[in-house]
Amino acid sequence: MQPKLIALDLDGTLLNGKEKISQRTKRVLAAAQRAGHHVVIATGRPDNISERYYDQLHLTTPMINFNGALIHRPHQHWAGERQLTIHRQTALALLQLRQAFPIRAVVAEGKQLLLPDRPVAHLPFFPSMRHPRALLAQETLRRDPISMTFFIQAKTLPALQQAIQTQFPEVAVQTWGAWSGDNTALEVIQQATNKASALDHILPQFGLTQRDVIAFGDDDNDAEMLTAAGLGIAMANAKPQIQALAGHTTRHANQADGVARFLARYLAL
Repeated sequence: MQPKLIALDLDGTLLNGKEKISQRTKRVLAAAQRAGHHVVIATGRPDNISERYYDQLHLTTPMINFNGALIHRPHQHWAGERQLTIHRQTALALLQLRQAFPIRAVVAEGKQLLLPDRPVAHLPFFPSMRHPRALLAQETLRRDPISMTFFIQAKTLPALQQAIQTQFPEVAVQTWGAWSGDNTALEVIQQATNKASALDHILPQFGLTQRDVIAFGDDDNDAEMLTAAGLGIAMANAKPQIQALAGHTTRHANQADGVARFLARYLAL
């Protein structure tokens, strides 16, 4: 079989409900790599809470973080690295939305950058920082961040998302991580940034095109990747609209090794 690039979302896709990669999934992905296929993590997560999964899978491929705004090879310098940032002044203007909306926390993030606007604990995908050395403000944000993430209640999402899209047309706004309720994450990154465009950046080094991509996802931030891939696969637990646009749906959810079961059958591993 022609080598494939296997693009994997993390939360709700590769990871189970305990944010772990099962032993079965590790075995199947190792077999896929031995068969000549390339495994790439493509996640909305920042680099600092993704690299452990990269290491567990013994990957050497580029990793896609922040939904495509950061493409890098962990633990090494790589000439092909790409960072798409939003302007510092835009980030500070976004911070002022705290005055109009009930926002639990705002976090400026980038490669090796993690700056919350207040002490935080028990936020999804975010380390506890009860006593941060610095808080997000004009004087502490010294470089352009890759993303600004708002942690809010689900009921605040539509109005805040609309306000950002209206006031800041230069950015893209999306949710990720399959979280809802008190822990909805709304991420703001540079406009026209997505996982599909990030894959376009790395595919030439493997001599592959989007036709050679097998992509798995479950949430809105996977939409472009699933539709661009030669084989886009929604998880059984994916949002209905994501299942509707994907070419295929796994028989099993992320909790039941849906990715591993599909690949073992499709690639005859």
